[in-house]
Amino acid sequence: MIEFSVQSDYLRQVQRTFGGGGNMDILGYLSQVVLVAVPVVAVMVLWKYRHMLAFGVGHLVTNLVSSRSHRIIENYLVSKGVLLDVCLYTPEGVGMKICDARVRSVVRGRMNMQLVNVTSATMKLKNSRVICFAKPFSYSGRRINSFISYISHMDRRGVVLKELTLLTPIRYQFIIRRRHARRRVAGEGAVRVKVWSGRKVNSFWMTRPDMQTVNNPALYGRDTRLVVDNISAGGLRMFVLHPKGGLPPMQKGNQLVLRVSIWNPNTKKFTYFTALGTIRSRFSGAGGALGLGIQFTSEGEKVGNRYTWHTVKGEIKPLAKFLAQLQE
Repeated sequence: MIEFSVQSDYLRQVQRTFGGGGNMDILGYLSQVVLVAVPVVAVMVLWKYRHMLAFGVGHLVTNLVSSRSHRIIENYLVSKGVLLDVCLYTPEGVGMKICDARVRSVVRGRMNMQLVNVTSATMKLKNSRVICFAKPFSYSGRRINSFISYISHMDRRGVVLKELTLLTPIRYQFIIRRRHARRRVAGEGAVRVKVWSGRKVNSFWMTRPDMQTVNNPALYGRDTRLVVDNISAGGLRMFVLHPKGGLPPMQKGNQLVLRVSIWNPNTKKFTYFTALGTIRSRFSGAGGALGLGIQFTSEGEKVGNRYTWHTVKGEIKPLAKFLAQLQE
């Protein structure tokens, strides 16, 4: 206490020497800064790790309420060697795939993983939130195919992931696996699409589209036209109404050139992009319509009088940003 008083008196003497006898108390000022800074930093830390903190609380509750059912499911995962897709999980949805893995053992709330197929892992993954998908199975009348957790331990050599440990999840659930959030199209005209056969990828801009949406459907009767059901940064789902002969090949695996225009209510203009899409699903719609699920595989860029194509890795980035702005 005596030592602190001596230091305090010394600081005040220094203050009077350089400040001309001012009234400001250095220690008082510093204490006020600390009183403000500490709560601000604490709030920032709590906000940054809010998901992990909520997960921790949920984990404690789960251990009290559902520990038996969780042990049964975890024993099933271990004994059957169930293969899991382990992907990053972000606020935007399912992200980059990290690896395929099996649960080797579950010890004290930790899942020790046996890695099977591993992608390059250059980023720091510890404490990252992940989602794991499995082939659907049933427990107590419920279908289960996934769970969300956090990485508690990882080890890599260079860019190769060697070890991975996850926290046991709060719940096991069934999730319809979609990589991208889909924006449903409320009415015809909000999203306009022109389609050419993939065979015309090097000359499509010089010919009329093979199919397209229309602005006034009532005027077209039973003519062939397109209707867009939903769109995401990774692809779209559409229907070919009244399909007839002479249309492009539209089996699974066939490619189509797509010119897509989306109405932006903020600017009162259409924003458009050109893509090469691959048909991933084909199904029947009402009234004999042909439904197509299409994944964007390349993005077109006009260079001079021609188009060059850039491979799409999961999504078209400008489209993802544009759709996100529309949802704000």
